[in-house]
Amino acid sequence: MLKNLPPLKLALYGGVLLGFVMLESPAIMMANQIEPMLMGIPFLFLWNLAWWAVITVLFLVAYLTDWGSRTTNDSTR
Repeated sequence: MLKNLPPLKLALYGGVLLGFVMLESPAIMMANQIEPMLMGIPFLFLWNLAWWAVITVLFLVAYLTDWGSRTTNDSTR
């Protein structure tokens, strides 16, 4: 299944998966060990905000490139 995906779709799947893992996994506890404030914002809040921005941009790119549309290989099923 993954062999038939174009590189852009594969990159989008990987990027979204990485973003959700960085937000929802125990990896967030590694970011929580840093105490400083960046631009007056706690680091953990900035970490979450940055990853949500990354995921939002990835979803925008996915929407603009018709991520969910069938490719020529998918129409044979």
